[in-house]
Amino acid sequence: MIRSLAVGTGVAAATVAVAHTALAGYVARRLIAPKAPKVYAPITVAGDTVTVPATRESREPGTYGLWLDDGRHVVVGEPLRIDKNRVVRTLASRPDGLEDGDAVATWTSQSIGAPEEVGPTRHVSVPLRRGGVAEAWEVGDRENADGRWTIHVHGLRSSRNGALRSTPASADAGWMSLVVSFAGDEECAPADSLPSTLGTREWRDVDDAISYAVEQGAREIVVVAWSMGGTIAMLALEQSAHRDRVTGLVLVAPALDWTRVVENAVAGARLPRSVAGSSMRILGSSLGARALGLVEAVDARALNWVDGPRPAPQVRTLIVHSLRDPVVPVSGSLAYVKRHPEAELVAFDTTGHCNEANQDATRFHDAISGFLRGLGHG
Repeated sequence: MIRSLAVGTGVAAATVAVAHTALAGYVARRLIAPKAPKVYAPITVAGDTVTVPATRESREPGTYGLWLDDGRHVVVGEPLRIDKNRVVRTLASRPDGLEDGDAVATWTSQSIGAPEEVGPTRHVSVPLRRGGVAEAWEVGDRENADGRWTIHVHGLRSSRNGALRSTPASADAGWMSLVVSFAGDEECAPADSLPSTLGTREWRDVDDAISYAVEQGAREIVVVAWSMGGTIAMLALEQSAHRDRVTGLVLVAPALDWTRVVENAVAGARLPRSVAGSSMRILGSSLGARALGLVEAVDARALNWVDGPRPAPQVRTLIVHSLRDPVVPVSGSLAYVKRHPEAELVAFDTTGHCNEANQDATRFHDAISGFLRGLGHG
């Protein structure tokens, strides 16, 4: 009986171990997955209102956007009425030809539909060292900017349109904006739609964008990075040949410690904390990388500028981060500014991830434009 119990316990333990590994693999795969296809749903336009399906995102306060199935962008304002299945919101902008009635659209946090809405725009292609090009937007007046450039870097499963939200502040401060794409966001050519490496290869494309800006006359560069873009910015500043031109950082809800991010996601899913460690071990192993379709293994634990040995860039830094961010815990930003006196945190009380610009637009704008004005000329 003792022997059979031992065998049974061993089988049960093996089953638990297999299940644990499967969960860890699932978490790792979800973490690095490419952006999912847009999901379009019926909406109804009526005068100065629009009715959309009720989701966690569409119930949020603030200003957001809708992408119609014909590619046009609509800006939506505050919710007026929230029912079980539908949300009625103000219609903040109405494209030419959009009549009252039913249409099909997908919800987005991208409250700016095109760079031309911000300022004079040039559509450019940044040459990449890995071959091909990355599409980018130059926004602003080069002559008035006098060599001052901001480079806007979006986050994981986002796009250049998401990073447009920080460009009005740059324009107001008199800086050029270069809004870039990079590996994995489906805008580079050749398209690189492989899973994300959390910045460990994407940073090279952003470094190429820094080189491009320098070639175009940038003397003073501030990298404005969103979410995983924060990781990319940190890696670029560690190794860029032009890091002496980067005089400041603006980080919006930045991922500065991936252990915190993964553990937060696991806790939110009510999984054992050990799953987080296992998922990061899978990402960091050559066998796990192959199984996940990664070009290279990703040491997520090493992507830590908060309380690890990795040095932070010695430049003035502004961090914009909500105290209630459900995806990237603000604890990382709080710990970072405590450790680095050249960094300051402007804390928000907004809901959702990277919604500071959507829900408190004036304060978001003023924080960034004020920071840029305070840098002066290098």
